[in-house]
Amino acid sequence: MRVLQFGGMLAAEDQGSQKLQLSYWMNLVDEFFLSSATLKLTLWKDNQLVEAKVFEVGTLSLPRFFLVTSQSGVKSMTLSLNGARERVVGPNHGIVQCISAMWTFRYHNGFTVTLRGPFTAHVIAIPNATQNGPPVPSAPHSTFMLKIDHIQFDSNFHEKHVSVDQIGGSRLDANKTPQVRNAPTPSSPTVNGAGVPPQPLSQLPQPLPSQAGQRNEERWEEPWIAYERAFIPADPVNAFGIPQATMRCLEVCPPNTGFLVASPKNPHGFLVGGVHRTDERSHAVLA
Repeated sequence: MRVLQFGGMLAAEDQGSQKLQLSYWMNLVDEFFLSSATLKLTLWKDNQLVEAKVFEVGTLSLPRFFLVTSQSGVKSMTLSLNGARERVVGPNHGIVQCISAMWTFRYHNGFTVTLRGPFTAHVIAIPNATQNGPPVPSAPHSTFMLKIDHIQFDSNFHEKHVSVDQIGGSRLDANKTPQVRNAPTPSSPTVNGAGVPPQPLSQLPQPLPSQAGQRNEERWEEPWIAYERAFIPADPVNAFGIPQATMRCLEVCPPNTGFLVASPKNPHGFLVGGVHRTDERSHAVLA
């Protein structure tokens, strides 16, 4: 529930100007995260499981991460955890897991970018008090409050869509609605309200097999809309599925960044530098 509440705050579009202020994100992170919480994010390049970047960001850098992302043209973010499961792993400690989560970024220029992959969140129940202060007076009947301790999202695929309204150019067809080419359902003819028996199929003219196949394909052909010299807004993300400014922010945020490079001997890759180094041979791979 706490993770969904956090996702709801990210999806709000009625606070656009506030999202461009660092103080807004600092308050949001302080409300939902522990002071020692971290966000671990894995991004694969060009949707190919060959090269990836692994980022781990603490709460001191999380507000800056969300701020830079908003300043890069993102108007809202949505977390979709379809089929998520919750389980208790210890005293006051729960885990939310989703093997097919979606993190969707909606941009002002009409682009929608969706990152897909496994999602894990660790949630801790703490006494209902500010982390460095007295109990919160606005919630006297709640003994505990839930805080996020760690989020891990391994994006193994990202997809991009652009709104039709953002496509520029001149339409070649006059009609605004595409015309469906499906043939109408045949009905029995009538004469003065009385039904006339249909003509036997053997007496109807039969088209050639090649013509019949072509007509059948055209009948169920998907409708198209043609443009002359069409153009769309510039792609707002890089090869890893996030804005370049956000990538740079993650690279300089502590604790650090790791690079994951796959090889034939180790298809899962070597994690190089920053977060963790698992094999010294990765230097040779990068070289």
